[in-house]
Amino acid sequence: MIKKIVLICAIISTAIIFNACKSKSITEPNNTTVSGDFFPNGDGTTYKYNTVQTDSNGTQTSGTRSTTYSGTTVVNGSTFQNQIDTITVSGFSTVAHSFFLKASSSTGSSVEYELDTTGLYLFIPPTYMPYVQLDSLLRLLQTPFHDGGSWTVFNLSLKISLGGGTSITFNPVNVMAYYEGMEQVPLNLVTGNVTENAAKIKYVLKLQIPNPQNPLVTPPALTYNAYAWFVSGIGIIQLKGNEAILGAFSGNGINFGDTTATVTQSLVSYKIK
Repeated sequence: MIKKIVLICAIISTAIIFNACKSKSITEPNNTTVSGDFFPNGDGTTYKYNTVQTDSNGTQTSGTRSTTYSGTTVVNGSTFQNQIDTITVSGFSTVAHSFFLKASSSTGSSVEYELDTTGLYLFIPPTYMPYVQLDSLLRLLQTPFHDGGSWTVFNLSLKISLGGGTSITFNPVNVMAYYEGMEQVPLNLVTGNVTENAAKIKYVLKLQIPNPQNPLVTPPALTYNAYAWFVSGIGIIQLKGNEAILGAFSGNGINFGDTTATVTQSLVSYKIK
C-alpha cells in the first residue's frame, strides 16, 4: 500500500502540467439559446491583440500577439488546423504553433485544441504509465450557448489499481466553462472605436492534490478563473484572467509554474477569411 501511495504522488507531480483527459460532459438547461459562428476558422484569418501580463510580483509587461490560421496538420490520425501565434514583448518576438479542430453537427459546434504531451512521456518512468489515463484534447468552445449552460474543458484523471479488483481514481485537475450571457464590450480597433455584443465565457480551473500521507482524503480545491469574450462572425475579442488557463488557447501551452500570473488580451485588428 505504501508503494501505491508513492506511485500516486509521483504521477500527480509529473503529469499535472502536461495533459488532460477526455471528459466532455455538457450541461444545457432549456432556456434562452444563442447561436452563431463564434469561431470563424477560414484559412488565412488573422487577429492582432494588445497584451498585458502581470506576474506574481505585480510586474506588468506589455506587448502584442498576432494570430494566423494557416493550413492543416494531421495529428494522431485527425486533421487539425494550424494556429501560428507571434508574441512580441519589448521588441523581441517568439513564435508558437498550436493545432485546433472545429467540428459541427446538427446540435451545434465545438472547438478543441491539441496539447503536446511529449513532456509527459519524458518525465514519467515507463512503469508508471499503466496508471495514467490521458487525452490531449481540451474544449475551448461549445455552441450554441444556453442560459446557465456549461461544459468540461478538460479533466485530468489518474486511476491507481490496488489489486483485488479495487482501485482509486483521482481528478487533480479540472477546468469547466460557463456561459454568463451576452455583454457589450468596447474595442479600440485601429480602424476606430466600436462596441460589440459578445458572449462571455468563464473558465474555472480547480487543482486538488491528494495529501501524500492520506491520499484517500480529498483536500480543498485551489480555484483560478479566466474569461473570454466571443463575437459571432469575428471570434475571440478579449481574454482576461489566469494565464495557466488562457495560455493553452494562445500558443503558450499549459504552464502551472506561476498560477498567480494573469494576462489581458484585447483585439485591435482582424481579417476574417
